[in-house]
Amino acid sequence: MTTYKLQKGIKGTHNVAVLKDDVTSIPLDEANTDYKKYLEDLKTQGMSILTCTDCCDGAPDKSMWQYLDNAEQLLTDKYGSDPSLHDKMTALREDRYVRAMEAKTPYESMKVAGPVIDTTSQEIKDKYRHLPMRR
Repeated sequence: MTTYKLQKGIKGTHNVAVLKDDVTSIPLDEANTDYKKYLEDLKTQGMSILTCTDCCDGAPDKSMWQYLDNAEQLLTDKYGSDPSLHDKMTALREDRYVRAMEAKTPYESMKVAGPVIDTTSQEIKDKYRHLPMRR
Protein backbone atom coordinates (compact mmCIF):
# COMPACT_ATOMS: atom_id res chain seq x y z
CA MET A 1 0.00 0.00 0.00
CA THR A 2 1.30 3.43 -0.94
CA THR A 3 1.12 6.11 1.74
CA TYR A 4 1.38 9.87 1.35
CA LYS A 5 2.20 12.76 3.62
CA LEU A 6 1.31 16.30 2.63
CA GLN A 7 4.06 18.86 2.99
CA LYS A 8 3.77 22.61 3.09
CA GLY A 9 5.15 24.13 -0.09
CA ILE A 10 7.27 27.22 -0.54
CA LYS A 11 4.26 29.49 -1.10
CA GLY A 12 2.54 28.31 2.09
CA THR A 13 0.13 25.98 0.33
CA HIS A 14 0.09 22.24 -0.19
CA ASN A 15 1.89 21.99 -3.46
CA VAL A 16 3.49 18.61 -2.99
CA ALA A 17 2.52 15.22 -1.67
CA VAL A 18 5.52 13.24 -0.55
CA LEU A 19 5.51 9.47 -0.60
CA LYS A 20 6.35 8.44 2.95
CA ASP A 21 8.51 5.55 1.80
CA ASP A 22 10.38 7.58 -0.74
CA VAL A 23 11.70 11.06 -1.39
CA THR A 24 9.44 11.63 -4.37
CA SER A 25 7.63 14.98 -4.48
CA ILE A 26 4.41 15.16 -6.44
CA PRO A 27 3.13 18.51 -7.71
CA LEU A 28 -0.63 18.88 -7.21
CA ASP A 29 -1.28 19.39 -10.90
CA GLU A 30 -4.00 17.58 -12.88
CA ALA A 31 -1.61 17.14 -15.82
CA ASN A 32 0.93 15.25 -13.68
CA THR A 33 0.63 11.46 -13.92
CA ASP A 34 1.88 10.97 -10.34
CA TYR A 35 -0.84 13.33 -9.09
CA LYS A 36 -3.44 11.33 -11.03
CA LYS A 37 -2.13 8.16 -9.37
CA TYR A 38 -2.31 9.90 -5.97
CA LEU A 39 -5.98 10.71 -6.56
CA GLU A 40 -6.68 7.17 -7.77
CA ASP A 41 -4.93 5.73 -4.69
CA LEU A 42 -7.11 7.91 -2.44
CA LYS A 43 -10.18 6.74 -4.34
CA THR A 44 -9.36 3.04 -4.16
CA GLN A 45 -7.53 2.80 -0.82
CA GLY A 46 -9.29 5.54 1.13
CA MET A 47 -8.15 8.58 3.04
CA SER A 48 -6.27 6.47 5.60
CA ILE A 49 -3.23 6.45 3.28
CA LEU A 50 -2.86 10.23 3.68
CA THR A 51 -1.47 12.18 6.63
CA CYS A 52 -1.26 15.92 7.12
CA THR A 53 -0.17 18.10 10.04
CA ASP A 54 -0.72 21.58 8.57
CA CYS A 55 -3.82 22.99 6.87
CA CYS A 56 -1.69 25.74 5.25
CA ASP A 57 -4.01 28.65 4.44
CA GLY A 58 -7.07 26.71 5.65
CA ALA A 59 -8.78 26.66 2.27
CA PRO A 60 -9.90 23.39 0.66
CA ASP A 61 -7.43 22.54 -2.09
CA LYS A 62 -6.33 19.85 -4.55
CA SER A 63 -4.29 18.08 -1.88
CA MET A 64 -7.51 16.65 -0.37
CA TRP A 65 -6.45 17.49 3.23
CA GLN A 66 -9.97 18.76 3.87
CA TYR A 67 -11.38 15.21 3.81
CA LEU A 68 -9.14 13.87 6.54
CA ASP A 69 -10.71 13.03 9.89
CA ASN A 70 -8.47 15.61 11.60
CA ALA A 71 -9.22 18.48 9.17
CA GLU A 72 -11.39 20.47 11.59
CA GLN A 73 -8.82 19.99 14.33
CA LEU A 74 -6.05 21.24 12.02
CA LEU A 75 -8.08 24.42 11.41
CA THR A 76 -8.83 24.88 15.10
CA ASP A 77 -5.20 24.36 16.08
CA LYS A 78 -3.92 26.88 13.54
CA TYR A 79 -6.70 29.50 13.55
CA GLY A 80 -8.24 29.00 17.01
CA SER A 81 -8.06 32.66 18.07
CA ASP A 82 -8.30 34.10 14.55
CA PRO A 83 -11.66 35.70 13.63
CA SER A 84 -11.45 33.94 10.26
CA LEU A 85 -11.79 30.48 11.87
CA HIS A 86 -15.59 30.49 11.51
CA ASP A 87 -15.42 31.28 7.79
CA LYS A 88 -12.71 28.67 7.19
CA MET A 89 -14.68 26.03 9.09
CA THR A 90 -17.84 26.87 7.14
CA ALA A 91 -15.96 26.61 3.81
CA LEU A 92 -14.57 23.23 4.89
CA ARG A 93 -18.01 21.90 5.87
CA GLU A 94 -19.61 23.24 2.69
CA ASP A 95 -16.94 21.63 0.54
CA ARG A 96 -17.42 18.28 2.27
CA TYR A 97 -21.21 18.45 2.00
CA VAL A 98 -21.17 19.27 -1.72
CA ARG A 99 -18.74 16.42 -2.48
CA ALA A 100 -20.81 14.03 -0.39
CA MET A 101 -24.01 15.02 -2.20
CA GLU A 102 -22.31 14.72 -5.59
CA ALA A 103 -20.78 11.32 -4.68
CA LYS A 104 -17.24 12.49 -5.42
CA THR A 105 -14.07 11.06 -3.88
CA PRO A 106 -13.83 10.31 -0.98
CA TYR A 107 -17.62 10.22 -0.55
CA GLU A 108 -18.61 7.90 -3.37
CA SER A 109 -20.06 5.33 -1.00
CA MET A 110 -23.18 6.32 0.93
CA LYS A 111 -21.64 4.57 3.95
CA VAL A 112 -18.95 7.27 4.01
CA ALA A 113 -21.08 10.16 2.72
CA GLY A 114 -24.07 9.53 4.99
CA PRO A 115 -22.45 10.72 8.22
CA VAL A 116 -21.15 13.86 6.47
CA ILE A 117 -24.61 14.66 5.09
CA ASP A 118 -26.35 13.85 8.38
CA THR A 119 -24.07 16.05 10.50
CA THR A 120 -24.11 19.04 8.15
CA SER A 121 -25.95 22.05 9.53
CA GLN A 122 -29.37 22.90 8.11
CA GLU A 123 -28.03 26.29 7.07
CA ILE A 124 -25.51 24.66 4.70
CA LYS A 125 -28.11 22.15 3.48
CA ASP A 126 -30.48 25.02 2.67
CA LYS A 127 -27.74 26.89 0.81
CA TYR A 128 -27.16 23.85 -1.42
CA ARG A 129 -30.76 22.65 -1.67
CA HIS A 130 -30.44 22.74 -5.48
CA LEU A 131 -28.21 19.64 -5.31
CA PRO A 132 -30.07 16.41 -6.09
CA MET A 133 -30.66 14.08 -3.15
CA ARG A 134 -28.43 11.03 -2.87
CA ARG A 135 -30.06 7.65 -2.70
